[in-house]
Amino acid sequence: MTDQDNTNLWVREAEIKYIASKEKFFKTQLDNALKKYQDPLVVGNKLSELLKNCEIEAVKLVTPRAVQKWASPKTVNKWREIIKDEQMLAELREIGKSIANTLRPLAGNTFTQWICQVLNLTFKDKKLPLECVTSGNIKKKLTKSLVLKAKATESGTRDYKPDIDIIVINKKTKTPIVILSAKTTLAERVMQTINWHRYLERLPDDLRNIKLYLITAWDTFESGTNRERVQELDGVYVCNEDVKEYGNIKLFSKIINDLVELI
Repeated sequence: MTDQDNTNLWVREAEIKYIASKEKFFKTQLDNALKKYQDPLVVGNKLSELLKNCEIEAVKLVTPRAVQKWASPKTVNKWREIIKDEQMLAELREIGKSIANTLRPLAGNTFTQWICQVLNLTFKDKKLPLECVTSGNIKKKLTKSLVLKAKATESGTRDYKPDIDIIVINKKTKTPIVILSAKTTLAERVMQTINWHRYLERLPDDLRNIKLYLITAWDTFESGTNRERVQELDGVYVCNEDVKEYGNIKLFSKIINDLVELI
């Protein structure tokens, strides 16, 4: 057996041990709660509290595995020393959450700006009378006209703003022709865009004609519910060459031909 074989075996054994430890930990937490409160439904009402109380121990459980998996040979021992300190481990958890919470909108905003820039460069190269905007008077007016008025409740009313990241404007007529919803990943948010598409269909003719396109970065639509759900949108464009084109799901570059048809 080679050194690589030994390493692979050790990794597999470590993963099996981690999975067993994880399952045992969470089973024990639930079992203890069931013994304490007797009634399973009472425990059901407290599941969020139970999860929250598990967080510190869960961090202790998953962090060594993450260090082993991602730390380089040069730094792995330093990381092991750091996570031995419970205060450092707790701070590492908060630092990690802060980084994730910052990167998520940062990635989304950057993705939107990149799409806008790439399309505007293409419009210029192809001499198309189109322009992408992410701000300005046209977007403000469109956003205001598309605000969905919610029904009044005891707590008052809440208006829902449309899912607009980019607007494609016909420069000859100074009118918006397409709303682009840019999402790095769909996760569970695809219904947000679909619901707004349904809402657009109920608007007056001058607004109903506006198309709604979804642009995403990482989803390749190989299979799954979203692959079928998004078929009711006017177009779905993926900035990923691994995309499995299907129906209105297309590689990003094909958006140009579809925009040209609109003008």
